[in-house]
Amino acid sequence: MGMIEDKILIDGVDITNYIAAEGVEWSRNDIDGSNAGRNLAGTEIRDRIATKIRLNVTCRPLSYEEQRNLMQLLYPEFVSVSYTDPLFGRVSKVMYCNKNESSIFRRTGRSSEKWKPKAFALVEK
Repeated sequence: MGMIEDKILIDGVDITNYIAAEGVEWSRNDIDGSNAGRNLAGTEIRDRIATKIRLNVTCRPLSYEEQRNLMQLLYPEFVSVSYTDPLFGRVSKVMYCNKNESSIFRRTGRSSEKWKPKAFALVEK
């Protein structure tokens, strides 16, 4: 079996270097239909209509240019994200990021400006 590639690409751009150590959390989220719930006997009835993946990404402190690049990558309504999925291996999915925040934490001149992005989510369309 080959080595697993651990890069994360957004629209073909590798953001792996921006990510903090242990900075990606993966989750699978089921979307249930209107028939889901418990019946009168208390038994859970599932009506899974879709499964969506969510990546919560935490970055290391970034320079102004790195922060700007990341913000521009996340700005479109939808982006193509390639990553290694624990269920299916290397995949590409259309995802979105609907909230992207950052704070400046050190500024002694533009060249040494550092930004600390808050964790952001990439959610499957």
